[in-house]
Amino acid sequence: MPPPSERSVVARVTARFSSPRDVLLAVRMFGWALVLPVLKHVVPVKSLAGVMRRAPGASPRDLALETRIVTFARWAARLVRWRDGGNCLERGLIAYRYLGAAGAQPTLVVGLSPKEGGGILGHAWVLVDGHPAGEAASALSIYTPVFAFAADGTLITAPDAGRAQA
Repeated sequence: MPPPSERSVVARVTARFSSPRDVLLAVRMFGWALVLPVLKHVVPVKSLAGVMRRAPGASPRDLALETRIVTFARWAARLVRWRDGGNCLERGLIAYRYLGAAGAQPTLVVGLSPKEGGGILGHAWVLVDGHPAGEAASALSIYTPVFAFAADGTLITAPDAGRAQA
């Protein structure tokens, strides 16, 4: 029998899956997490956003599904890059794809922030209904959105296009 700490992790993970469809969704996301680390180095972000864009399905929005999508995207990105906690662009592209398919009208945002001591920090995140999906708005406040992609894949370059609502 596994130790209690392992049982609690397994219980928390399995609690996120509500059906076999969730397992299939997570497997598809993991597939993208395996491919995106290579693709992002050979395909421009604008083209990647177009590839990852998905038209919404006919089903009405399901907020519980949207929450699971954000969680599964985070897990998929972490599984591939465990040591560095996953990559924000890869996680964002995966979430953008599946939130779009779920009808959430996501916006993929890429922003920059000056780094203490010089240099620049970059970050990518997803907004749904103007709010960050799976991240605290306060953590994003240090980043200035440089560009964003609307749910239909359209490039948005307005300075406040990707600002999260508090």
